[in-house]
Amino acid sequence: MFFFLVGVAPRSRSDDGNSPRIHLSQPFVYFGHSYSQIYVNHNGHLTFTGPWRSFTPQRFPINGSRDVIAPFWTYIDNRERGQIIYKEHRGGHILQQATQDVNQYFPGLNFQAVSVFVATWYEVAYYPRTSTVTTFQAVLISGGRYSFVLMNYGAIDRTNLSIQIGYDTVHSVHYHSIPFYFGTDADGRVFQQRSNVNVPGRFAFRTDSGTSGPLYPINGRRSSRSDDGNSPRIHLSQPFVYFGHSYSQIYVNHNGHLTFTGPWRSFTPQRFPINGSRDVIAPFWTDIDNRERGQIIYKEHRSGHILQQATQDVNQYFPGLNFQAVSVFVATWYEVAYYPRTSTVTTFQAVLISGGRYSFVLMNYGAIDRTNLSIQVRVIKFYFIMLNFFENE
Repeated sequence: MFFFLVGVAPRSRSDDGNSPRIHLSQPFVYFGHSYSQIYVNHNGHLTFTGPWRSFTPQRFPINGSRDVIAPFWTYIDNRERGQIIYKEHRGGHILQQATQDVNQYFPGLNFQAVSVFVATWYEVAYYPRTSTVTTFQAVLISGGRYSFVLMNYGAIDRTNLSIQIGYDTVHSVHYHSIPFYFGTDADGRVFQQRSNVNVPGRFAFRTDSGTSGPLYPINGRRSSRSDDGNSPRIHLSQPFVYFGHSYSQIYVNHNGHLTFTGPWRSFTPQRFPINGSRDVIAPFWTDIDNRERGQIIYKEHRSGHILQQATQDVNQYFPGLNFQAVSVFVATWYEVAYYPRTSTVTTFQAVLISGGRYSFVLMNYGAIDRTNLSIQVRVIKFYFIMLNFFENE
């Protein structure tokens, strides 16, 4: 499914070339960065701060210094065949189509597109085989505080070249890699029949702030890549009060839980109540392996829009408290894999909110992949103390 192929074609046909700097009249917000310019690079990717002629795809995450959108990064040569066409649309039926598509794929946002930038690689050839014909497209949609990327696919010719599809950000804080293959998958589908939004040949991603659904913005320090690992001790500048105990430190454990007095590497979830000796917050306790896929990211926020968001959320969920957040600690397991299936992708988040004599935990969930592993989700307190807490209320 393609948007209309209208726009500007490059002034010259060039191997490993790029468009000139393209001014965006409506800035595109890409995971917290607002860009008023973009470059369409001939080898199947878009960049923002400058052109990039790389024809050898690097596997995401790159952990590099640029933001990249790669609908089909490979070695393309448009000198003899094909066109690379681009245009920013600010009105008309394409905005209507984009608005309809986004509200279908991301319901509940009441989204209205104000700008749609479309870049199409139309019937281009792989280098050096000028007889090959491949067509694909990237669509960047902006509206209000939201932004989205659609990737559309037409006929994809066979090649022995390496291919990378997806997106990546500076230091790979956010990234997504779409596996590409020729032939059919286990369900008998060719790549052009695949989709994450039930529209064959289309993938759709929300890219404004690293959030999907209820997720808080994802930024901060990244934990190490290690199976059954954990963050170092994290100092909390605002202590978190947890059922009568005040903690000034926390550990983000890779297997989907938080602890306070020390790290805990347990990958086999225990059913609550454990009747144990530690306090645990478990947004998604299971056997997670971030060595090859995903990031575990955490940060304590003491000011800015995240505190405003947390204040608003708490007062909505717990009316009558007149709550004001002074600290928000966000831990996100972003597109991590289950052990040992590194192709799985799961995202979830724990948000610890402090303010005055109140404290709250939010658990937010993005895409959750299927698994046969055991899972435990809950907040627990050492059980005897928990009983005393409720008895004293």
